[in-house]
Amino acid sequence: MKLKYVVFVAILSCINSHAESLIFPFVKMEAQSSIIVIANEDHPIPCPPEHTNLLSNTNLFSPAEREKLEEVSLKYQNVTTTNGAAGSVFEGWKLRRMKQYAGLRVPTNTFLVACFAYTNSGAREEIKSKSPGNITARFRTKAGDGYDVVFAKYSLFAYQEYKHDILDGLFIVVHDPNNANDKEHCGMWTRFINGKILGKFIMWGPNSFTINQSGFKIVAEAEFKEPFDFLKYQSTPFDFAWEEVSSTNHPRSVP
Repeated sequence: MKLKYVVFVAILSCINSHAESLIFPFVKMEAQSSIIVIANEDHPIPCPPEHTNLLSNTNLFSPAEREKLEEVSLKYQNVTTTNGAAGSVFEGWKLRRMKQYAGLRVPTNTFLVACFAYTNSGAREEIKSKSPGNITARFRTKAGDGYDVVFAKYSLFAYQEYKHDILDGLFIVVHDPNNANDKEHCGMWTRFINGKILGKFIMWGPNSFTINQSGFKIVAEAEFKEPFDFLKYQSTPFDFAWEEVSSTNHPRSVP
């Protein structure tokens, strides 16, 4: 029994040492010390059943969250910069650029977004689109609650939740970008609380959308035991928030 215990402790120590030696690829090196890294692209791991990357996985999504994702998916099927969601009216155009972060190379080019107001709730929405079926939307209630969402080829691609204009809730990439018809799998999953990551960050690799001999693969997994300011220390911009450049309305009917 004593020998088994010693072996178990040795194995556990080896696992912990391995986790501590891995680098989380999306965070600057100086901020890595508080992150428990379980897998990265150089050291992928098989995906355990509890982390299967299905939107129906109740370990990752509550029934209410799944219902919300389905609702959002349907809401934007016919939305364009000239045709807002049901219950909204077009207000005009405004100039935006991607939110800038210190030390990150973020495009500074500006773009126009179509602004809509919801007549029955006071909520507002901004829509950016380059082509039919490919849109980014920013929806907020009067309290600043809502989401940013991206569609690619009419399929929900990414979704990020906000409360009081701060990231709070799901922060996910929904499907394989090479297969817009795949509406059941999740490519990346984490949660924010009051603007910071807390808990798991999981990213599934190219093989995660098909079952092969190795099973599902996790190519990035980390554990954040305490709230972590991911947006401050990210080495690659992950959120797709934009910021106001000018409050001037643009009278053009199309961008």
